[in-house]
Amino acid sequence: MAKTILAPFTHARNFISAAAFAAANGFVPFGNTKDVKRAFDALQLKGFRKDNEFYQELLELGVVNSQVQVRQVMDLMEDVKFGEVLNKVGADYNGFNTFMKGLKKTQKFAQDAYTAEDDFWKIFTWLGEKTRLEKSLKDITNSKGLALGDDIVQVLDNGVTRKIGTFNEDFLEKRAADLVKNNVPNYAYVSDFVKGIRKWPIGNFVSFPAEIMRTSTNIVDTALREINFKLKLPSGEIVKPFASIGKQRLRGMALTTVAVPTALVTAGQMVYDVTKDEINALRRYVPKWSKNSTLIPLRNEDGTLSYIDFSHMNAYDLLLAPIQSVINNVEAGRTDNNGIMGDFISGLA
Repeated sequence: MAKTILAPFTHARNFISAAAFAAANGFVPFGNTKDVKRAFDALQLKGFRKDNEFYQELLELGVVNSQVQVRQVMDLMEDVKFGEVLNKVGADYNGFNTFMKGLKKTQKFAQDAYTAEDDFWKIFTWLGEKTRLEKSLKDITNSKGLALGDDIVQVLDNGVTRKIGTFNEDFLEKRAADLVKNNVPNYAYVSDFVKGIRKWPIGNFVSFPAEIMRTSTNIVDTALREINFKLKLPSGEIVKPFASIGKQRLRGMALTTVAVPTALVTAGQMVYDVTKDEINALRRYVPKWSKNSTLIPLRNEDGTLSYIDFSHMNAYDLLLAPIQSVINNVEAGRTDNNGIMGDFISGLA
């Protein structure tokens, strides 16, 4: 188990998946160097830890230390009482006990590394959400905008208004935290039922795909709400301050689920001179779990074909068709959030 957690490919896959969550919410990975530096400084790994106070604030907001795969692995280890039985069997062998202690240290290092990878992207996303939320409220085209301390008044579809908060630092921090918790996989939101499935003989790592389904639905729902959110300014003017954020979020989701896989496959074909017929032939020989995956073709030095199964790296691979239907509906001018979400959930099912 520890060897699997420490495998370089596993860490690379985890890092790419975590970056995909930021991209799916409309952020360019490493796009803001200032946010990248601040996120790195807050990580709880040796050589970092330069901003522990900031990390503690995010911990209280529920933004960090919620990595799904690590928590699932820890639960599985607890289920089998990791090392307890073996220690009893080898109690008379000091060498064996030393080995088990070393294995537990390896386990701890792997857990910290996984959590840091996940924390980095959640901090990066939180900083981005907070910045663009503040900017959208301060800088509204052709209007005065809001000043710090003003009430944030939403106009509902029936014309009724309601105060949803006060424009201040506390509102921005909590709103950004809610977006990260709802739109990025978070173990705290995995139901007890889903967690319990790991004990059934149908598969162990069920929390991660369950969170992909929850967060992808939330991303689409959040984007639609942002696009149609109406705000009443102190001047009485009604505007849609979050429309650009919602469209950026949808574009990010589309880029992550549709454009990136297609671009990678095309690039592989061009670089290695692989034809479509060769890819189709390759599919006849790949394992059954890769038959319908996005395969990035490679050509070895001897001319034989190999591949990278990108679907196992791309957490949002199953959303290709449903997200495209949402984008088409928005571009067509539909504003019925419930109807569009109904179509999306049907496609996801």
